[in-house]
Amino acid sequence: MNILKLRFLIVSLLVLSSYNFVYGQCAGTSTTIDVCTKDADVGNRNFDLFAQLGGTPATGGTWSTTNPANFVALNQTTGIVDLWRINNYGIHRFTYTNTACNQSAVVTINLGGYPGEDNIDGSANACSDDSNVNLHGFLGSNIDGKVQDFNGLWEEDPSTATNQLENNIFNAQAAGPGIYIFTYTVPEVSSCASRTSTVILEVHPAANSGLPNSLTFCTNEDLSGYTNLDLNSRLVGEDPNGTWSENGTNQLSDLNDSFINIQELNDNFGYGTYSFTYTVFPSHPVCEEQSSVVNINILPVLDGEITTESVCFGSDYIVELTYDDTIFHNGSFILTYSVDGRLEEAPTTLTNGSGSFMVDPDLVPVNRILTLSVLGIESVSPLRDICPTILVPPTTFLAADSSVSLQDICVNNDATVTFTNILDEDGNFANGAYSTDYTLNLPTGDPIVISNAPLTFTNGSASLTIPNTNFAAEGDYDIDLTITDSYSTNCPLTANFIVIPVTSPIQLDLQIDNNCDATQIDVIIDAPVLSDGSYTITYDVMEMDSNTILTTNTINFTGGTADYQIDVDALPIGNYTASVRSTQNDTTPCRLVYDFEEQENFSRGGIPEAPQAAEEQIFCTVDYPNGPTLMDIEVTSNGALLFYATATDTDILPITTLLENGEDYYISNTDPANNCEGSDRIRVLTILSDPSGPTTNNSAPIFCAEDNPTLSLIAIDSPAGNSIIWFNADVSGTLLDSTTTLVDGQTYYAAILNEQNCTSSQRLAITPTIITVAPSNLSDTELTACGLDNPTVQELRALEDEMENDVFWFLTETGGTALDNDTPLQTDTVYYAESRDPATGCSSASRVPVNVDLSACNPEDYDFFIPDGFSPNADNRNDTFFVPNIDTIFPDYTIEILNRYGTTLFKGDKNNPAWDGSNGSSIAPNGIYFYIINYNKDNFEPVQGRLYLNR
Repeated sequence: MNILKLRFLIVSLLVLSSYNFVYGQCAGTSTTIDVCTKDADVGNRNFDLFAQLGGTPATGGTWSTTNPANFVALNQTTGIVDLWRINNYGIHRFTYTNTACNQSAVVTINLGGYPGEDNIDGSANACSDDSNVNLHGFLGSNIDGKVQDFNGLWEEDPSTATNQLENNIFNAQAAGPGIYIFTYTVPEVSSCASRTSTVILEVHPAANSGLPNSLTFCTNEDLSGYTNLDLNSRLVGEDPNGTWSENGTNQLSDLNDSFINIQELNDNFGYGTYSFTYTVFPSHPVCEEQSSVVNINILPVLDGEITTESVCFGSDYIVELTYDDTIFHNGSFILTYSVDGRLEEAPTTLTNGSGSFMVDPDLVPVNRILTLSVLGIESVSPLRDICPTILVPPTTFLAADSSVSLQDICVNNDATVTFTNILDEDGNFANGAYSTDYTLNLPTGDPIVISNAPLTFTNGSASLTIPNTNFAAEGDYDIDLTITDSYSTNCPLTANFIVIPVTSPIQLDLQIDNNCDATQIDVIIDAPVLSDGSYTITYDVMEMDSNTILTTNTINFTGGTADYQIDVDALPIGNYTASVRSTQNDTTPCRLVYDFEEQENFSRGGIPEAPQAAEEQIFCTVDYPNGPTLMDIEVTSNGALLFYATATDTDILPITTLLENGEDYYISNTDPANNCEGSDRIRVLTILSDPSGPTTNNSAPIFCAEDNPTLSLIAIDSPAGNSIIWFNADVSGTLLDSTTTLVDGQTYYAAILNEQNCTSSQRLAITPTIITVAPSNLSDTELTACGLDNPTVQELRALEDEMENDVFWFLTETGGTALDNDTPLQTDTVYYAESRDPATGCSSASRVPVNVDLSACNPEDYDFFIPDGFSPNADNRNDTFFVPNIDTIFPDYTIEILNRYGTTLFKGDKNNPAWDGSNGSSIAPNGIYFYIINYNKDNFEPVQGRLYLNR
């Protein structure tokens, strides 16, 4: 090989080697370092990761970390990490990626722990009523930004151990007052030794004002035993160094006084509530002062009496109440009362010692003495406590329904007075001999007074007969009665009745010799009981077409029987009406005289026209349970119809004759004016139609209830050209629409409707089974989970409490497609559970809604953190300030960004989570800003802090 070729090969190798060095190692090589006392050097706040890479890395790459605890501490562009912001000891990895060579290198930091500074100088204090003392609050440093690690171990010193420490929370309430020593240890990491800080906590006793026991009295009680009551005796467990105070009674002379006179309170102020407060101050300001209130309750008393009167049933049962208004106040109340032990309530208004209330009439049986008692009273305007002791003696009253009645009578008849529910002096139904005084007022206004008329009662009932000699005159009568030795009520024993006059009888009859061609009319009078005298009968003959009266006259007779003839032979051909009328009165129930009119129609030579009807008439036999008869044939006629078997037959068929299929019938009619039969007959052919019944292959079909099955879904066979109709009974019943919803186990009846619009008499019974699937049985209708766990529909399965049916989940209340188990859940979304019977495939008609809340995340379980800075330089890395995962853990949170002058630059929430570093239309400068976050969830307190904007 000559020298030129050798030089060329060496130069080529150097170039190739240089190329591989620059581009093959542009991300550098991974390295691991130990940082043991990060808190000792403020320079660790700007720890340069790039400088820790091995090899010869090229700039221009980006830094990343998979640990959320490192995210806020890392500048992804420069690789500068604030180790003071990493508050967790252990292994932390940062990856440098250079896209020029598509390679990465990792800097691993074994970060030693920082336990904070000792707190042993007495500045750690807590109160003995605090069950949630956070020991982390007593560590830390005065140097800004230097915060202890959060993942160390808290332990009690054995010398003061209480077993009341859980993680960093100490239950000072359970431990009680005293001094307690705690250590906080961060373990060794790689070459970094473990470190410990100490907290000496003093728990100061909480002030104890004791448990108060109030006293309650009625204002009318004897309070002489309470003239020197020591209020201290009404407390339990109180500290002895407290003071008493009160408002307005002047019972306490100074702060050392604890004695009061309850008798004096009642005498001076009457009923009311009087409060006395015992206050204890704590020994250390970390605890709060405590107060207990002892109430002396003096209650008003209802002391009075009630009165009421015995009344007639149906009247208002008003009870008057009087009471001592010096020990009871005015106002509106609800009284509890009883009538013979049956309780009820009634409103009342009491004013200045009196009031009233109304007894519920449903509580008042009639005709017996009742005991009325007031049992309780409750204030409603305003609501006030009242002494439960009611000093109102009971009273008695009675509601009677005693009555008398008379029926109208005819003149010269006896009148019977009926007595009902009459009571004796003790309030029981009267039995035995009594007497009555009554006044009978005649129609003339003259009274008839009767005294001591005897009566005999049986269970409160009796009757009294007033002789007919008192009722010779017709007219209106009334009677007033009193019964000696009976129970006094306000029930009126009065009655009104009418005495009706009697009239004489008469009978009339009218006979025509030939209705179709009459010549003579006979008027027959039969009145044998009439006494001699002059009686008048009026008759007339009227032409029907013109209503013209052609003949009129009167008949006079003196009683008995008479027969008079009216000659109508000379009347012209036509139709007429003959009428005869009585002139006697017929308006009273005691009538022996009849007031009526007899009429007969007749004709002079009249023949009616033939009737009209369809020659062929169809009858559906199902419409005629007993079969159609002649009266069912449709015929148009002005007169009565006559039916014959043939055109010449003289035997009239009964109107009830059953029709025969394919048979002819012949019909004539009579003139309605004269009853004359026409000479022409018409023929009608009758056809009886009864189609055959329907059939089916399934008389017990099965349907699913959620399909809302109707009659139209039942498969029925019928002949061509016919249709199916439905009924709710085998015979007769109601016609059902085909859209009728089917009911489980109910029988429906199908019939054939043929082309002649006739229904088959035979019906087919169909009894469907409707499978109803109950809605899903769930253990809860709320599902709470954390959205950061990526929950799926499978989580909803835990709510299912179904033993027989399958459950499917949907996003819609109806319709839609069932969700797979691995379908992710969405927060604030309602999911619906549907039960499905695996045997029939039927589903529940309704779906059970379940509300899903995916905000049930414990921040400590998800390394929740708040960034302390960002760099809005449009490099698509860390360009906005936002809190990762906050919208999942705290969906209702709000965030506010302020500058150092307190001016708000940004307000955000889950719909607007990120601040881009703007200040309205301008750009916020580099520097420190402040955030305020309201979590708006449970008991999480708002937080505030600082952030750094670095462009």
